[in-house]
Amino acid sequence: MEAKKHGRINNNNMVLLRKLLYTLVMVCIYILGRNIPLPWVSAAKNPADSMFAYAASIVGTDTRKGSVFSLGIGPWITSMILVQLLGPLFRKSGRIMSKTFTRRIVLLMTIFMSSIQSITLLGQLTLRDDIFPYLWQTKVVTAISLIGGMFVIIFLCESVTQNGIAGPSAFILVNIMTTFRNNLLAYLSEPQWSNITWQVIMLYVVAPLIYLIIIVLATVVFERSELRIPVYRVLMNNDLADVNYIAIKLNPAGTMPVMFAMIFFLLPYYLVGALLKIWQDQPVLLAIRNLFNMNDFKGIIIYLFTAALLNYCFSFITINPSELSKTFMESGDCIAGLRPGKETLKYIKKCIILCVIPSCIMQCTLVGLPLFAKAAYQSSSKAYQMPLTMIILTGLLLNVFEGIKVIRNFRDYKAFL
Repeated sequence: MEAKKHGRINNNNMVLLRKLLYTLVMVCIYILGRNIPLPWVSAAKNPADSMFAYAASIVGTDTRKGSVFSLGIGPWITSMILVQLLGPLFRKSGRIMSKTFTRRIVLLMTIFMSSIQSITLLGQLTLRDDIFPYLWQTKVVTAISLIGGMFVIIFLCESVTQNGIAGPSAFILVNIMTTFRNNLLAYLSEPQWSNITWQVIMLYVVAPLIYLIIIVLATVVFERSELRIPVYRVLMNNDLADVNYIAIKLNPAGTMPVMFAMIFFLLPYYLVGALLKIWQDQPVLLAIRNLFNMNDFKGIIIYLFTAALLNYCFSFITINPSELSKTFMESGDCIAGLRPGKETLKYIKKCIILCVIPSCIMQCTLVGLPLFAKAAYQSSSKAYQMPLTMIILTGLLLNVFEGIKVIRNFRDYKAFL
C-alpha cells in the first residue's frame, strides 16, 4: 500500500515536471519571437505617454521596436473580456452561447481589434523604403506580420492551457516581470541617486519598499480570505453536513480587473488613433484621446472607475448567484433561515457585494495613490508604476501557485477516477 502511494506521488511529480518544462519551452519561444525584428522596420518612436507604453507592455505590445510579436495578446484578451461581459445579455433573451459560437465571436472581434491596433502601431514605426517598391506595400506587409505574430502567441497560450501551467497568465507574467525589471533599472538610474544620503535612502528606498510590502500583504490577505455561507444539504446526513458551506473570496475577481482596466483603457487610444489617420487633427477625436491619459487626474479617475466596474462585473460572473440559486431549487438544498428562490438569490447577491466593496477600495486605493501623486508632481519617475506592477504580479503568482497546488493534489483523487 505504501509502495502504491509513493508510486502515485512520483507519477504526479513527473506530470508536474512535464507541464512545467512544456510551459518553459513555450515561454522561451515567446521571448525569442519578441526579439526577432521585422527587417523593414528601422526604428520605432516611443509614445509620449509613458503610462500608455507601460499599459501596452503588460499585454506584450512592444512600442520600442518592431518585432514579430510586437502586437502582443491585447486584442485577444480584450475580445474574451467583452464576450464574457456581454454573454449574460444573450442568456437573458433565452439564447445559449455554445463554445464553438463563442470562439467564433472572439476570433472575429480579435481580427477587428488587432487590425485597429496594427494601424495605430504603424504610426509609431519607422519603415524602410528600400525593401518594397511602394510604402503602402510595406505597411500592408507589416500589418499582416503583426497580426500573424499575435495569432502565433494565441496558439502558444492555448497550447500551454492544454499541456502546461497557467495558460495565458504565464506569458502575461513574463511581460510583467520584464516591465518590473526595466522600471527598476530605470528607477536606479534616476538623478536622486547621484548623491546618496540618509534622507535619500529613507525617501527613495525604505518608503517605496514598505509600500510594496503593504501591497503584497494586502493582496495575499484578500486573495486567501473568504466569506463562508453555511448550506444545508438534504442528501447529506453525517458529520460532513456540519461543515458544508459556500465560500466567496474577499476578492472574488482577483487582481485581474486592475490589469483588464488597463487593457480597456487602451481601446479608445487605438480607436481614436485609427480614426485620426482618416480625419487628421479633428478636435473631438483629439479631446477624447487627451481624456484617456493616465498622466492626468481625469484619466486616472476613469481608469479607477473602470477597474472597480470590472471588479463588480467579474465577481458576479465568477460567482453566478442566479445559477447558484437555481441549483439550490433543483436539489432542495438551502441556506439557513432563507427560503429558496428570490430570497436566497437576494442574499447571495448581498454577500458578493459585501466582498466586492472592500476589494475595490483596497485595489483602487493602493493603485490610485501613486498615480495621483505622479500626476500632481508631473513626475516621470518609474517608481509610481511599481505599485500597479506589484499588485498584478502578486495576483498572477498566486494563481500560478494555485495551479501547481491543484496538480500536486491530483494524486489524492486519482483513486476515485
